[in-house]
Amino acid sequence: MKQEFRRKHILKLLDKNEVVSIQELVSQCSISEITARRDLTLLEKQGLLKRTHGGATRNYSTTEMIGFDTNALDHQMQKINLCNLASTLIEDNDTIYMDCGTTVFYLARFLPKFKNIRVITNSLPIVLELLPYPNIVVNLIGGELDNSLKAFYGSMTESLMARYKADKAFIGTGGISLANGLSSNSEKSALVTLKMAEAASKVYLLCDSSKIEKDSYFNFSGLSLIETIITDNEISQERIDLYKEKNINILTT
Repeated sequence: MKQEFRRKHILKLLDKNEVVSIQELVSQCSISEITARRDLTLLEKQGLLKRTHGGATRNYSTTEMIGFDTNALDHQMQKINLCNLASTLIEDNDTIYMDCGTTVFYLARFLPKFKNIRVITNSLPIVLELLPYPNIVVNLIGGELDNSLKAFYGSMTESLMARYKADKAFIGTGGISLANGLSSNSEKSALVTLKMAEAASKVYLLCDSSKIEKDSYFNFSGLSLIETIITDNEISQERIDLYKEKNINILTT
């Protein structure tokens, strides 16, 4: 079993059973104990599980705070990989906006490597992820809390955002298309994302390739809002070329 599929399999096992043992992985994936331990160690570093003696258990702090469901696991490794790529565009002393999407959340896992950085966000899961790191200054934009989305929204949130400026904004989307631009599953999420993008010098869209050339519920911006899309390597070269004709660069994992 290839490495990426193996790690997806581990996460699905944990989602179903809450605990997995080294011996189960050796048997089900036809791998050595050393390889199984290496997989678990990597997934623990990414915050996706917790190592135990002889195996691993689900990372409850992540699943409870962010609310991932089983379907989201199919794209989880893709999101982690593209966020790893996105982190290479950040420099020490940058001020960055991060919106509250589950894709952008994974970027927080790669920020502790910087000596000094400031993050502005409306997302509680991002704040929770960055809490242990004194080298990261976090500005949480308040407002009305949406309990299900675990983020702040509303006129107060948008008003506070207008006071900040950032070097870079990392945003997500429900869909993007050449014909209709960026769209979202939530109007209030879209308005906050739009404010972040407008207040940043550079805007990077983080999304897996399944959202490209897809229109979602609420259209909130044309393509001119962004300059770079960061996505996985399942996007076709033909589609990359079409976006480049619109002066949008696409980086792939």
